[in-house]
Amino acid sequence: METDFVKIISEYNRILSLIFYEVMEQDYLQKNPRLQLSKTQFTILKILRTSGSFKGSELAEILDISRAAVSKNIDKLVKLYLVNRKIIETDRRTMQISIRKSGEKFIDAYEDLRYQKQSKALSSFNKNEKKQLAHLLHKYVQQCLKQQDTLDLICLQCNDSMKERCIVQEHINRCRFYHRAGN
Repeated sequence: METDFVKIISEYNRILSLIFYEVMEQDYLQKNPRLQLSKTQFTILKILRTSGSFKGSELAEILDISRAAVSKNIDKLVKLYLVNRKIIETDRRTMQISIRKSGEKFIDAYEDLRYQKQSKALSSFNKNEKKQLAHLLHKYVQQCLKQQDTLDLICLQCNDSMKERCIVQEHINRCRFYHRAGN
């Protein structure tokens, strides 16, 4: 009987992951006729929106991708007028990347849409059910993270929306995404 519940939860977990990725992010990113962004480009925008400007090398470290990959993604974001790239005078090989107002608006529109969809999905839940769901999800994610050997490689990239409730930070005392939090 217990095994059946684990299988059911596992399957719902898989379905939820697909829904959030396919329906939310991919749908938003791919159906925008002017700004078809990759997940990496979108994540770069979210990082810049939340944390301010970064050097290209810092973005590569945060995203755990090569500097060349970051540069390629930044090139597209610059062409779409979503970010600015500025040479640092003290080291002409280094670029400072910052988000433009149009990039902020793009991210804000996504966050609004995500919130609307979540609100609609939760509309049949009463306040106590929402509170219970939040508690159970927190507990479930926490237990999943405790099993992970390479927790320092994981970042949920919450864009600081979780702040002191960051489950990753609870386990490794830092958030790889928002690494400026302690500075």
